[in-house]
Amino acid sequence: MKTAGIIAEYNPFHNGHLRQIQATREAGYDRIVAVMSGNVVQRGDVAVCDMGQRAKVAVQNGVDLVLELPMPYSLASAEDFARAGVSILSRLGCVDALSFGSECGDVARLQACADAIDGLNPAEIKALMSEGLTYPQAAARLLGDDILSGANNVLAIEYIRKLKGTGIVPFTVQRNIAHDSSEIGNTVSAMKIREMLRAGEDISEFVPEVPTDLSFIENIDKLILSLAAFQDSENPRIRKFAIQATSLDELYSLVKTRNVTHARVRREVLQAALGIRAGETATEPPYARILAANATGIELLGEIKRSGSIPISASLAELSKICERNAELTERASKLWHFARAEQGSYRSEFSREFKIST
Repeated sequence: MKTAGIIAEYNPFHNGHLRQIQATREAGYDRIVAVMSGNVVQRGDVAVCDMGQRAKVAVQNGVDLVLELPMPYSLASAEDFARAGVSILSRLGCVDALSFGSECGDVARLQACADAIDGLNPAEIKALMSEGLTYPQAAARLLGDDILSGANNVLAIEYIRKLKGTGIVPFTVQRNIAHDSSEIGNTVSAMKIREMLRAGEDISEFVPEVPTDLSFIENIDKLILSLAAFQDSENPRIRKFAIQATSLDELYSLVKTRNVTHARVRREVLQAALGIRAGETATEPPYARILAANATGIELLGEIKRSGSIPISASLAELSKICERNAELTERASKLWHFARAEQGSYRSEFSREFKIST
């Protein structure tokens, strides 16, 4: 039995994700385990729907086991996001390959770029960034390759760099639409689907299941501005301008500088609001939380508990005994997600919530 891992957000789960799962199965992988972001995601946003709903749809559409990528790793840079996801998968003790989407669809080319990046001179990168280039732009100039213009290529290269020494091999599926494309065709990007959900448009053609109980970060503009204004941050501009801005978009514009990406600004603002401290993503994730599984996934869990080297449970209350800090950040993120819901309801604490495993 060959097992593939996927590091994902499923924000929301759409037909492109289904295509990746099918391609992974066709490549000979019998079992699939996904490490998925919780209620706050890497682009510096709240997830459009709850992690439990996204995990359930993933299992209904070909994933056998879904584990949470805990806070603060789900809100980290591409490098730290990749490191954390790979760390969890490698410590399960049963994963043979990492499946991921990329614009180029060529593992050999991605591998060559990953090797080249490892050989770049940090001083040259820093010099180019001082001229106003972002890190991907600076690296691309030194490499003489436009491969880093694709957001999924960037993440794919980070995955490959972090896989070194794990024994897990990379497997890529070529994307047929750009990461943040607004184009509507046979498939659409997750960004476009979120735009359509905001506008109340029909997305049923593009997803296996239309998400419900939606959450949008603009519903909590003032809350995030207030939190960011009182928190220390690695970026002092956030605290300075949070008190002046009248919306998140305005704060992003005030904080952004030439050599920083929009995504990094969004992440830093949300990190400040949640009280995430510098260096908190430098260590390995302390545990893996079970979000959903089918019968095959339950068999996988048996293997993991026998041969894996990472604590694993469906209960955050139990896992909080291993690392209280990560559990508390997960609770804070879920409270933010709750306040951003389009239709308010009662809040379910993550500490009292245990995900039901299907059989």
